[in-house]
Amino acid sequence: MTDTPKLDFHIHTKYLRCANETMELPAIVEECRQLGVTALGITDHLNTLDTLDLHLLIKRDIEALEPAMDVYFGVELNYMAMDGAFAFSQEVKEQYGFQFAIGGIHSTYMDTYDLKTLVDIQHRHHLKTCEDPLVDVLVHPYWFSSGEFKSKGFPWFDSMKAVPESYARELGQVARDTGTAIEINGCANLDSPSFSDRYVKEYVEYLAIIAGEGARFSLGSDAHDIGRLKPILRVWQVAEQLGLSTDRVWKPECPPLVGKA
Repeated sequence: MTDTPKLDFHIHTKYLRCANETMELPAIVEECRQLGVTALGITDHLNTLDTLDLHLLIKRDIEALEPAMDVYFGVELNYMAMDGAFAFSQEVKEQYGFQFAIGGIHSTYMDTYDLKTLVDIQHRHHLKTCEDPLVDVLVHPYWFSSGEFKSKGFPWFDSMKAVPESYARELGQVARDTGTAIEINGCANLDSPSFSDRYVKEYVEYLAIIAGEGARFSLGSDAHDIGRLKPILRVWQVAEQLGLSTDRVWKPECPPLVGKA
């Protein structure tokens, strides 16, 4: 049995209006403390550069903390068009003080349903994310918005059997070789009301294939409500199930923005 580090490196705040008003920094830190978190990362969305100054409000609130844990300042990136680019650069990272970046695909980018094409698009973007030197973590592979599927009349994606094992192995190998961590996500994949127990079981099997290729993993709740930080407990449980040693669990190499020391 491994002793999984108690980390949560995918948490949203109220500032980008992705999370709700409960997600204020002092409340987040206190809830994380009660759950046993020892280090966390704030990772609000950066879809377009015009929202950058909102991230400075997050950084200000982190710097005002006196937490009983380490707190890092990160950002979550998203492809705004199929095969597009992230709204991020080394200059943006340095100017705004982001300490790490997580990112990945958040859409099907399809108007007509075809399951193989859907999976191929996801896989291509997963590999592209891993190959981006500015991205530390690939977020929630094979998460989908149920709202998008409903609005387009697509059958719901509720089985990982649609993903070839070769895709999982290739992702694990590319992640290992690029040093990109694959996220184990609580709210999006493991504890989402949109997904069945069968999907979750198959998803853990998919993560196990990736782990078998030597990839590292990041642990994240992806909480958008103060009551949704708790799924990080399920994430830690899965990390234990995968038998991940401490060196296989990712955390930023830099010092935290603020910390218990």
